[in-house]
Amino acid sequence: MKWLKFIAAFILTVAMLYIARTSSRGEPEEYVQTVNGYSFDYLSVPKALEDSTVALPVSIEGKLDENARPVFRISLAGHDHSDLSGYATSPMIQSDSAYDIYYTNVTAGKRGGRFYYYFEIADSLGHPIATFTEKPGQAFLFKYIGHVPPLVLIGHILLIFATFYFVVLATLDSLLVITKRSEAQAMMKRIFWATACAFVGGYPFGFAMNWYAFDGFWEGVPFGTDATDNKTQLLFVYLVFVVLSGLYSLTGNSKFRDIYSNRTLGWIGLGAFVIMLAIYLIPHSIQFSAALTYGVCYSFIGLFALLWIIGFVRTRSSSGKSRERSVS
Repeated sequence: MKWLKFIAAFILTVAMLYIARTSSRGEPEEYVQTVNGYSFDYLSVPKALEDSTVALPVSIEGKLDENARPVFRISLAGHDHSDLSGYATSPMIQSDSAYDIYYTNVTAGKRGGRFYYYFEIADSLGHPIATFTEKPGQAFLFKYIGHVPPLVLIGHILLIFATFYFVVLATLDSLLVITKRSEAQAMMKRIFWATACAFVGGYPFGFAMNWYAFDGFWEGVPFGTDATDNKTQLLFVYLVFVVLSGLYSLTGNSKFRDIYSNRTLGWIGLGAFVIMLAIYLIPHSIQFSAALTYGVCYSFIGLFALLWIIGFVRTRSSSGKSRERSVS
């Protein structure tokens, strides 16, 4: 019945990736607000291909005339986007009078660029009557992205899928290791393949994805604070930690030693699933402050580096004592 394990791992992997995809902050979201008697309904447009022109339509209910007109507010280059009062103003066009839909056209610039925007009802003097933002005091974000070649995109997706799949398989194996019904060899082999897929999919293919989409290579710590790149990096770091902790179980080579017991390796292997779940349930494309990002990432990397060093030193020490006893 081993095939049931592979089917269960596949289904669980698809479910996790679906949840991660649907929770992405880079996908359109519907926003509905009522401000000072005006109701706004907007399906966000978070990004567009560079050099393309797209419409940003919003449905507005409420009295609109020459003393209350909808306007589009857009951040200026080099301006502090958190200061909403400094945004440029442009009129909006009514596209559907039956549903009170107004729109403005925007043109995406070079990939990697961005601007912030929001909608407003202004009086004849330009004073705001009602302001519609993503959150109070926070404008909507619009990104310019480039076209990613199918080979790069498909390769990246397949490798990330394979990473998830092997981690899930290793998790099922780890339960047998923890309950002492199996050795750690099968689990460690799954972890090794997950690590290899995470490296190739996250770095070479990840670099290519970033280059084509955002005109950059890597925004993970220590080079940047992009949450997506850092999530991939933290999972890879943990997988490397697991591999280095169980080199003997992985290779069967007597030159290596597992730095933790078989049962502890099972718990560490199970931890890969917990880490992966925690990391990838964080919405894709969400961004945190630089201080928080660097603090969490360096603490995470430092913790598992320290745990491996402690285990390695303890194992070498016990090995040396065993040799001394055998000589005496």
